Amino acid sequence: MFMDNLKKMETLTNYKKVLKYGVLIILLITAIIFTPAPINTTAQSSLIHLHFVKSKTKKLSIKFELINNLVIVPVFINGSDTLKFILDTGVSHTMITSVSSTPGLSFNFAREIELFGLGSGREVKAFHSFGNVLEMPGVQGFNHNIIILKEEFDYLSQGLGTQVHGLLGYDVFDSFVVEIDYKGQKVNLYDPKHYRSKRRDKLLKKYSVIELEIERRKPFINAIVVDDNNQNIDARLLVDSGASHAISLFRSADNRLEIPDNSLYTFIGVGLSGDIYGNIGRAKRFVLGNYKFKKPLVTYPDEESVNITNYENDRSGSMGADILKRFTVIFDYHGKEMLLKPNSSFNNDFKYNLSGIDVTTPIPDLSIFEIAKVRKGSPAWIAGLEVGDQIITINGIETTEYKLSNIVQMLQSRDGRKLTVGIRRQNQIISAKFTLEDPIK
Repeated sequence: MFMDNLKKMETLTNYKKVLKYGVLIILLITAIIFTPAPINTTAQSSLIHLHFVKSKTKKLSIKFELINNLVIVPVFINGSDTLKFILDTGVSHTMITSVSSTPGLSFNFAREIELFGLGSGREVKAFHSFGNVLEMPGVQGFNHNIIILKEEFDYLSQGLGTQVHGLLGYDVFDSFVVEIDYKGQKVNLYDPKHYRSKRRDKLLKKYSVIELEIERRKPFINAIVVDDNNQNIDARLLVDSGASHAISLFRSADNRLEIPDNSLYTFIGVGLSGDIYGNIGRAKRFVLGNYKFKKPLVTYPDEESVNITNYENDRSGSMGADILKRFTVIFDYHGKEMLLKPNSSFNNDFKYNLSGIDVTTPIPDLSIFEIAKVRKGSPAWIAGLEVGDQIITINGIETTEYKLSNIVQMLQSRDGRKLTVGIRRQNQIISAKFTLEDPIK
């Protein structure tokens, strides 16, 4: 049905809108898509907003899955079965990245558009659909705008190890005051009027306030990056809950944002427009309001992969969920503030993959793990592992016992950890031994 609709759509007026759209996601491997520009709509914003199904509801809680720092919530579109969406402050419009796994899912199509994302490849075709019904448990919205990728962005699901259908952003945060409890794995949605009159003042006794700027349907904050020379660099950052990294900085935004001497050049992601390479290193400190983080991980994507538009040339980069997950976070877009309360993860070390292999699941939700990238000179490369190898055992335990997130944790566990990996390469079973190594410690 969906492909038939696509073919019909191609016969309609070929109105194309250039749109920079996406999300930043750093997994075991990093998926990066860049999204600055909003879509113009003719519907009144009050009709697009989400609302509680029961009109007297003041607060509603929704349980979520937390995978690689990303919040995945249940969503229903036009009466569909349950879909999995990443709750993402970094996207300005709802995006469908995968439809093949949801037979019967239908949309109201309007026009074809082009998406230009991070990466070195071509533009991506998509459709802008409006007039849709979007639901979450206890929440409903009409006249919802949705971007539907014409070609499946399989990497999102393969990199997370579970089927993900899309990204849900601004419309949730614009409709409610949103509290993300990373430890309790629940999202609390508040009626904005009730929150400001009954709850906010009480919360200020436990929470710190960070000022938000909402521009082009996305939140920005001001923070400080301290480099190895103890130089304080003011940074204007997108707050990106859909990015599992800590901090990403664009060197072109400030000539003082230099790559640390002790850094690693590597593959850091996949965007809508292709692979992204860059450096990963550690800043000396990161200062967010009254909070200070020692040696946070920072990624520096290659400049050719970062096309900052004229209206975003004052943006230094983004702050992702490896920072946010250390708090209970409340987003109040209309109050233009973000409230933070540290949780038990606040002082945890910032970790990354120490093996040199990037692992995906070619069939999401099944325990089939395949090596997608191998960094030259890394411990795994020296041990002889290759792209396409299927991992079948780790330290003698069959990988059928694992989820992808378990493997991610092992590969970024600690410097000096020894691993013995059994792989299937074509018709051969091969054993490889290597030791995790941190080249930027």
